[in-house]
Amino acid sequence: MALIQISDPEIKTEIKRKFSVGIDLGTTHSLIAERVNNKITIFEENGSSLIPSIVSEVEGNLVIGQKHHNNSISSIKRLMGLTSDETLKIDFGKLLIDSSLDMPTVKLGEKKYNAIELSSKILSHLCSIAHNDKSVESAVITVPAYFNDMQRQATKLAAEMADIEVLRLISEPTAAAIAYGIQDNQKGNFIIYDLGGGTFDVSVLTIDKGIFKVLSTKGDTHLGGDDIDRLLVEYICTRYENLLNLSTIDLYKLARSLKHQLSQKNIAIENSHNVSVSIDDFNSIINPLIEKTINIITEALNESSLSIDQINNIILVGGSSRLKLVKEKLNKKYNINILDHLNPDTVVAEGAAIQAEILSGNTKDDLLLLDVLPLSLGVETYGGLSEKVITRNTPIPTSSEKTFTTFKDGQTKMMIKIVQGEREDISECISLGEFVLSDIPPLVAGAARILVRFQVDADGLLTVSAKEQTINKEASIVIKPSHGLTPEKIQEMITSSNKKAETDKDFRALKEHIVESERAIYAIEEALKTDSDELLNKTELKLINDAVTKLKNTIKTNHLDAIKDANKNLENICEFYVERRMNNSIKSLITGKDINDIV
Repeated sequence: MALIQISDPEIKTEIKRKFSVGIDLGTTHSLIAERVNNKITIFEENGSSLIPSIVSEVEGNLVIGQKHHNNSISSIKRLMGLTSDETLKIDFGKLLIDSSLDMPTVKLGEKKYNAIELSSKILSHLCSIAHNDKSVESAVITVPAYFNDMQRQATKLAAEMADIEVLRLISEPTAAAIAYGIQDNQKGNFIIYDLGGGTFDVSVLTIDKGIFKVLSTKGDTHLGGDDIDRLLVEYICTRYENLLNLSTIDLYKLARSLKHQLSQKNIAIENSHNVSVSIDDFNSIINPLIEKTINIITEALNESSLSIDQINNIILVGGSSRLKLVKEKLNKKYNINILDHLNPDTVVAEGAAIQAEILSGNTKDDLLLLDVLPLSLGVETYGGLSEKVITRNTPIPTSSEKTFTTFKDGQTKMMIKIVQGEREDISECISLGEFVLSDIPPLVAGAARILVRFQVDADGLLTVSAKEQTINKEASIVIKPSHGLTPEKIQEMITSSNKKAETDKDFRALKEHIVESERAIYAIEEALKTDSDELLNKTELKLINDAVTKLKNTIKTNHLDAIKDANKNLENICEFYVERRMNNSIKSLITGKDINDIV
């Protein structure tokens, strides 16, 4: 007999609270926050919640948040999920970069570190700030909306190295929307305008009854406060020759001080260097960058299928969104209510903290968060075509499946190649991985049924499985961070797809007819091997072989109409042969059998 202890419902038991946090792992600064009983705490170090995302080597140790001239690295986030070849496009000055390895490494002191290792050091440091005599158990970590599978997986690995359980990865604009949606009980359609130190992101999303659904995302990873600082440095150096003697670090400190003043005043003055900049001059300098953000918003709106009249509010995120010109431009262009009363520097971390409290079970609050895929996912099919299984901007988590078949008789293996991108031509897409499904029953071409299933979890991470349905033989793969895709590359692929939609349509039609023709050639040649001597005379055999040769040669021309004609010609010429084969098969079935048995 088992004894089960049942507690008295009148006696309240204390539930042990998990120490779960929200982390904004930023390009220039990072933050860590916790939400308890509707109160959010942003943890600080040396009086500041903004922890510089800088890793330095000092006397053999790695130090976070402090810059040490020639032995420091910042913006490490831009290396996440990239290969060494891709990293060569990014300027990290003297620290760049060992490209002999699959994953780029940076030398600090006597050791080399990759982006995942350095990011894990930043995450560990953030957790140490928040400790308060207890260890961080789990976290929700924010990533740019444009982070692809590899970059998200790399972020997750960095957290695991820091001994942090990742409750979920969410996009930075979505985290900001959570902060506004939960704290202010907002609902409706929103534009999230996120202008940070290193990047610009915009998301269009809808909030209703605790459901957050991202409709579209756009962005630029080289458009942010750093770029504004650079333009301001160039401007003041052309006007004040005495500044040319300053170091680069001091010049940028001066520019940032002027910029911060101009977010509040109409003129910025630095008496120590006898420098002044008016708001009009500053706005003239940065106007092209702010105009670029407005154009990106327009593109995101178009992809969301919403009109500007359907947008309730624009939410400002990121320290650079404090600039006066940002609000002026947005008001002039859209004339929509702008929400900026939450701190734009901390709002992303606040949203992550809210989500962390919910997912860890520390609150009765609930919300359903539906992020979207930045690019379509699919498989390579015969003929070099991409067959999409999940299309871009599909809300995640999600799963989808399609059925494929074999090309040749007796085929017992199938290579499943997973690709990401919008183009029909496989060479224009990114290869994510591949695996082999073996032990397929040796059936005639087209008879096997292979069910390929794509599953994307809440973090945007992908698992692909393939199952042969007659014997339930199955194989699968989880995509690992072996290849990176920068946000710029994502945007380039989307733009290219839109521009070349008609060309891709023609390309797909051509490839499909080539595959159809090659399938016909294969079927005829296999048939001729078995019964041509029995069913065809020499003249008939030559007629068919000539039609096959003509179709093979026509395929090489890549001329769609000519291939269609040659394929039709082969079909017409082979009609009598196909009829004879069919009659011969029927004859073999009924030979020697009683007519009553057949009936």
